[in-house]
Amino acid sequence: MHRTQIYFDEPLFEAVRQRAARHNLSISAYIRTVLQKELEAEKDQAMPVDFSDFAGLWEDYDISQDSIRSKAWK
Repeated sequence: MHRTQIYFDEPLFEAVRQRAARHNLSISAYIRTVLQKELEAEKDQAMPVDFSDFAGLWEDYDISQDSIRSKAWK
């Protein structure tokens, strides 16, 4: 396990301390639990795909069904 030092302002630390006590966890265990849940939730969300790089890619091409068929059966 890696050890790190984090600075909290007093109101945030007090809120974290109270929630940890409510869940019968140490402050460290509570912070690990909350961070793990947040990271898992973020991982489960689908990454948005940016199609702007592909916009207009085929604009000068005739990709109609008739055009594709005529090229396929030459």
